[in-house]
Amino acid sequence: MTLCVALKGAEGLVLAADSRGTFGDPRGVTAQNDSQKKAHILSPHVALLMSGAAELGSNILLRRPQDDFPDGVTAAMEKIREVARQSYGTWLPHLLPQVPQGIPALPRPDLGFIIAGYDPAQGSEPAVARLYTMVSGLDFAPMLHEYGFALQGIAQYALYILNRLYEPDRTLPELTALAVYAVTETVSQDGKVGGPVRVITIKPVEGCSELPAAEVEMVVEANKLRSENLKMSFYSHEATESPVPAVKEKENA
Repeated sequence: MTLCVALKGAEGLVLAADSRGTFGDPRGVTAQNDSQKKAHILSPHVALLMSGAAELGSNILLRRPQDDFPDGVTAAMEKIREVARQSYGTWLPHLLPQVPQGIPALPRPDLGFIIAGYDPAQGSEPAVARLYTMVSGLDFAPMLHEYGFALQGIAQYALYILNRLYEPDRTLPELTALAVYAVTETVSQDGKVGGPVRVITIKPVEGCSELPAAEVEMVVEANKLRSENLKMSFYSHEATESPVPAVKEKENA
């Protein structure tokens, strides 16, 4: 399994993913490794995160050379969708995108993409940041995320974190810390997510850049202090002096 996170901010986009691959039925005995590559730069201003059947996803990406992806997120998304649908149709013609309830049939292998980046400027209009997701269960129908973030994989913990903490006008360093935090907090709760976190940032002019592993580790360490400060805020002297006892005394009176 996996967790993929994409955030849109005031200065650009942040994409983060874990690197754990899980093999076998998660309801039983599984094996895992932490060497999966789930974050890919497709063109100067477009990047992709991948969840699910990573081996199938990697083959789909290889079927279109990296330098053949257009430098516009919507056009790149359409190319990925075309190749993904064609590949699944060729490789898995006997499997349905979704199996109707009650029908004994195998579903397609689960595969999902987050495609993030910029559509180029049009005249006086600036470049536009967009986040798309596609999943094999919906025949790779494109979904546009207009609320600032996109998630795939083991998403429930990250969804809670982002609903509480995400703000769209934040800087790239701030959103990088938040994206990494969403991944590492999920790692702490679910063993199907893990391994090194990989991060790609996308700026409207400079384009895509993958953060070196040492920089990502620095963010992870800084987040540990943030997490500890949050924990201790509940146990500080000031936090214990709440108006709750006074309210109880009034009720008793």
